Amino acid sequence: MKHTGGGIRAAPLFRPTPGSRPAVIHGLFNGLAVGMPLLIGIAAGNPGGGALASLGAYVAAFTNKGGPCWDRTRGLLVAAAANAAAFYVGELTADLFPAVLILLAVLVFLPAMGTAVHSVFARLGTMPATALLAGAGTENSGVSPSTAQAALLVLAGGIGYATITAFTPSPRARTILTVIAEPYRATGTDLLALAEGQPTETSRAAAALTRAQDAVQAVRGPGGDDRLADLFGPLVSRAAEITDLVNALTAAGKPPAPVSTQYAAAARHTSHRIARLADHLTHPSQPDPGMQEGSQDPLVALEDACHRMRVQAATGHQPYEEVAQAGRQRRLLIRLADATDAAHLQTGPPASARSTPVPARPSQTSSLDLTRLREALTLSSATYRHALRVTAVTTAVFALVWATDLPHGEWAALAVLRVLRPQYASTFERARQRVTGNIIGGTCAAVFIAVLQQPTAIALALFLIISIGFTLRPINYAFWVVFGTPLVLLLGDVNHPGDWSDALIRIVMTLLGTAAALAGIYLLWPTWEHQRLADKADRAVRETSNYLDAALQALNHPDADLTAHRRRAEHALDRAQDMATNAGREPGRDRSRVRLITRTLSGLRLLAAQTSALAVHRNHQADRIPGLDDFRAHAVQALVTPLPEERQEHMADLADSLDQMSDFLGGLHQQRRTELEAGRYGETPIRALIRANEPVIDLLAAVAASISTIRKRPLP
Repeated sequence: MKHTGGGIRAAPLFRPTPGSRPAVIHGLFNGLAVGMPLLIGIAAGNPGGGALASLGAYVAAFTNKGGPCWDRTRGLLVAAAANAAAFYVGELTADLFPAVLILLAVLVFLPAMGTAVHSVFARLGTMPATALLAGAGTENSGVSPSTAQAALLVLAGGIGYATITAFTPSPRARTILTVIAEPYRATGTDLLALAEGQPTETSRAAAALTRAQDAVQAVRGPGGDDRLADLFGPLVSRAAEITDLVNALTAAGKPPAPVSTQYAAAARHTSHRIARLADHLTHPSQPDPGMQEGSQDPLVALEDACHRMRVQAATGHQPYEEVAQAGRQRRLLIRLADATDAAHLQTGPPASARSTPVPARPSQTSSLDLTRLREALTLSSATYRHALRVTAVTTAVFALVWATDLPHGEWAALAVLRVLRPQYASTFERARQRVTGNIIGGTCAAVFIAVLQQPTAIALALFLIISIGFTLRPINYAFWVVFGTPLVLLLGDVNHPGDWSDALIRIVMTLLGTAAALAGIYLLWPTWEHQRLADKADRAVRETSNYLDAALQALNHPDADLTAHRRRAEHALDRAQDMATNAGREPGRDRSRVRLITRTLSGLRLLAAQTSALAVHRNHQADRIPGLDDFRAHAVQALVTPLPEERQEHMADLADSLDQMSDFLGGLHQQRRTELEAGRYGETPIRALIRANEPVIDLLAAVAASISTIRKRPLP
C-alpha cells in the first residue's frame, strides 16, 4: 500500500513508509528495552552508568533482524559482545590514530560486503563501527579501570536487550491481517472517488495487494504455517477480485446523467462497506460490516433508473448506447456488492485467528565462501563498489577531523555511515532527512540541555525520547533522526550536564559528514540508475505483455488463474517505477528520456489495470467475437516488437480486428433496439450476448489505444 493514513503528512519528508503501521508496536517495545537501563541507573544512583548500558542496548537494537527466538537471541548476544569489544578497543586506541583508522576501515568494509563475506557481518551492520567511534570519542580513553568498566556496561546493556527480547511474544496473525486490510481500504477509497466523480489512484491498491500477497506467501512453506496461509489466502484473492472490479468500473467511464445520482449512491454505499470490512479486519470490535437492513436499496434504485432508460430508449427518447453503458455499470456494482458480501463471510475464521502466533522463518545464513568472495571483489559488482566507497569516505572524513582536531569529529564519520547508500537518490533523500532531523533535534536538544541540569532529570527525558524515537522509526527515518539527535547528545550529557554547545557541534559535524557522503556517491564508482532505467522499463514491458497475453488467451476461460502473471507484471512495474523515481533525482540524467520512460511506465500501469479489468469480463461466449484471434495475435507483438515498421503493421491489424468487433456489436445493438421497440425489455439471447461481450470489446479498444501510446517507448 502507499499507506498515507495515520501519521503526520504535512511534508513529504515525513511521509509514512508504506506498510509501516504494524512495525510501530515493535518499535515501541524496542524503545522501552533500550531505555530500561536508564531507569535502572537512576534507581541505583548511577545515571551515567545507565546511559552507557543504554548505549549498549541501543547499538544492539539495530542488529535485531527478527527470526526464531533462539536464532534472534543468539544473534543479539553476538552483537552485544562485538559492540562492547569494539567500544573497548576504541577507548584503548583513541590516541593511536593509525590503529583506529585501520579498525574503522575493516568494520565498515566487511558489513558493506554483507553476505558476500559472511551473514554475521550483514547482521551486525555498522553497529560495531558505531561502537568503535563512540569508544574513541569517550573521555575514559586509555588503559584504566574506568575504561574496562565502561565497556562492561555497554556489554551489559547489549546482553540485557537480548535477554528482554528473548521473552518477546511471537508475532501474531493480527500483523498479517493489518496488511491484508490495506488493499480493501485502498480499493474502498478508489470506489468512493468514483462515486464523487474524482480521479482514482489504482496504483495504490495494486501496491497494497502485492504486499498482502507477499505477506501470505511468507507464511507458507517450510518453517511457516500452511494452515494460516490457507486461512488468509481466500481473503487476499477476494481483495484481488474487488480491485479488478473497481478497475473495470473505472474503465467503464462516467455514468450517464439519468442514472448518475443512483450510481453514485450505490458506489458510495459499497465503498463504505468495504472500508468497514477493512476496519473489522484490523479492529474486530468495529461494527459488523455484513449485510444490513435496506443495504440493497441503492442498487434497487439504480435498477429502477436503468429500467426507465430502457423504456425511454424504446421510444427514441434515450440514446441506446447510454442504456447499454448504464446496464454494464449496474452489473459491475452488483458484482462488487456480491464480492463484498463474500469477503465479509470470509472474515470470520481469519479474524478469530488474530492471536495465533506466526512462526518466524529461520534467518538466512551464509558461511565464508572464497569463490563467492572472489567473484564479489570486482568493480563490476555494485556491492563491492559501495563497500569501497563507504569505506573510503568514512575513513577520509575521520582522518580529516582527527588532523584538524575538531571536537566530536566521530559524529561526522557516523553521519557518513548513516547517509551514504548504494544509490545517489536514496543517499540524497537520506541527506535531506539527516540534515533536517539534526537541525530540529539538535535545537530541541540544546533547549533540553540548558533546562535540565540534574542527571536524573536528563535520564528520565532520555527514556521518553528513546521510547518515542524507536516507536516512530519504522514510519519514517526522518522521525528517527529528530529524536535520535537529542538521544545521542543527552547520553553524553548525563555526566556533564549544561553543555548545550554540543548540539551546535552535532549539527556542524552532520553537515560535514553529509556533504562528504554526497561527494562520495557522486565521485567514487557511482552506480547511476538512469543508465539502467531503459533495461528495467523494457523488462516491465515484457512482463506486462505476458500478463496481457495470458488474459487474452483466457478470455473464454473464466476459471483460468492469472495470479502469477499479474504478480510478475506488478513487481516489474514497481521496480521500474522506483528506479525511474531515483533516476529523476540524479545529476547528469537525460531529463527528456527519463520523462519519456516515466510516461511509458504510466501507460504500462494503465494497461495492467485494463488487463485486470478485462479478466473480470471473461465469459464462455467470448469466442463468438469476430476478429478476437487476430487481436490476440497482434496485440502483444505490437507492444514488444522493437522495429517501428513492424509495430505499425501490427497496429493496423489491431485496427482491422476492432473494426470487425465494432460491426459485430453494432449489429447486435440494432437487433436489441428492435426488441425494445417490440416491448421485449426482459432477458433475450441478444441481450445476453451484448451483456457478455460489449465490455470485452470496449476494453480491447482501450487496450489497443494504450498500446498505441506505449509503443513509442524508448529502447535500450
